[in-house]
Amino acid sequence: MSRVGIAGLWHETNTYSSRVAGRQQFEEFELLSGEAIVDHHRGTRSVVGGFLDACSHELAPTVTAGAWPAGPAPPEVAEELLGRLHEGLAAAGPLDGLLLNLHGAMVAEGHPDMEGDILAVVRETAGELPVAAVLDLHGNPSTDLAARCEVLLAYDTYPHVDMWERGAEAARLLEAMLDGRRLRTHAAKLPLLSSPLAQETSREPMLGLLELARRGSGRPGIARVSLLPGFPYSDVDRAGFSVLVVADEGADREARMVLEELAAAVEARAGEFAVSRPGPAEAVRRAATAPARPVVLADVADNIGGGSAGDGTAILAELLVQEVEGAVVLLTDATVARRAAELGIGATVAAEVGGRTDRLHGAPVPVEGVVEAVSDGRYRTSGTWMTGREFCMGTTAVLRCGGVRLVIMERATPPFHREQLTCVGIDPAACSVIAVKGAVAWRAAYGDVAAGAIEVDTPGVCPVNPHVLPRATTPMRVAG
Repeated sequence: MSRVGIAGLWHETNTYSSRVAGRQQFEEFELLSGEAIVDHHRGTRSVVGGFLDACSHELAPTVTAGAWPAGPAPPEVAEELLGRLHEGLAAAGPLDGLLLNLHGAMVAEGHPDMEGDILAVVRETAGELPVAAVLDLHGNPSTDLAARCEVLLAYDTYPHVDMWERGAEAARLLEAMLDGRRLRTHAAKLPLLSSPLAQETSREPMLGLLELARRGSGRPGIARVSLLPGFPYSDVDRAGFSVLVVADEGADREARMVLEELAAAVEARAGEFAVSRPGPAEAVRRAATAPARPVVLADVADNIGGGSAGDGTAILAELLVQEVEGAVVLLTDATVARRAAELGIGATVAAEVGGRTDRLHGAPVPVEGVVEAVSDGRYRTSGTWMTGREFCMGTTAVLRCGGVRLVIMERATPPFHREQLTCVGIDPAACSVIAVKGAVAWRAAYGDVAAGAIEVDTPGVCPVNPHVLPRATTPMRVAG
């Protein structure tokens, strides 16, 4: 039986965000070593959960770390994380293979290609063993990263509901390599920066492109084809649309053909990735008069899952002005959340909420309301995103301001789980409007109860049109 290492370092970095991915953020989300990794992920639908369930060899869990999307990590945090990876791999002893859980769009100060640096540490510490790595569909993998991984594949879904499946697939491909199959990853890059709203995989153009990728996976010598529309809110030259092909050694010609065909298909449909959406005032008017409820208002530019702070006020301000009854808004404001919790249920709170991180997402909004619920913000999700894992919003309070209820979180937590509302006593199906800090992934939480949805062109660091953001770099186009 072979010894297979497990490691991971996951972060989606918005280089325009002022919310830093510090050490505390990794401690709050995941910073584990050894058997604690198994205890944390066993029985969950995470990528590492898929590694654990599908690999039949002796497992050597080393180090895993992750944080919610945010701005770049400080250099000392990046060095600490890379150092932990080196120490964990060194302590594990000789390994025959390695399973890696990565994102593909991680950036830290001084490390514009963190995943490439991670693979450099792997090779320096563990040697030339076979590596199978899983990326997020929003990864921006460099051709250097692809060259360093025998197997590099990505999620097929957005919202991301196939994490476990991709972890299991990577484990099976690694086992095939341990049994003698020789694989390598080929990559193509296109300079297409697209809004996440155009990347939803159940709709065109991604739906048709993924079908072409599946056909490519069935060709002789091709083990896996992945399409990554990428993360547009990152000012690095590796941003853009990526095509990854895992193929047998000796099948280079077939792999190049698949790369070229898929790259041409993406180019041909590039215009379909352009989107436009209504502003806050029009979106709220539409939601208020919608014949069926609830209507989800997606605050796209304040997408916590894209690295924003989650304290944007554009939609909240309009809901209050237009006096929309039965609306609920999820918002990050640690100061007000803690104050409401201290005052307790039934207390009246007058405060300015939101707009604290920067002035890119709207000014603070004055509110006065009654505290309806207080929670520690902990919940275990039964939904489709990392099913079974526990998450924490920190101190969380529900403040009723006229017809609008504010769910005020201490920690910016993406709207991936319905439990964010149910854990504070709110039934999403009974709301008229649900305002979420996200673009598409909220559908994993509320897609089955939403009677309608309006994606809103709000101000912020995750704009509907990513081309409005200033760029100092040019996305790559080089095929590897």
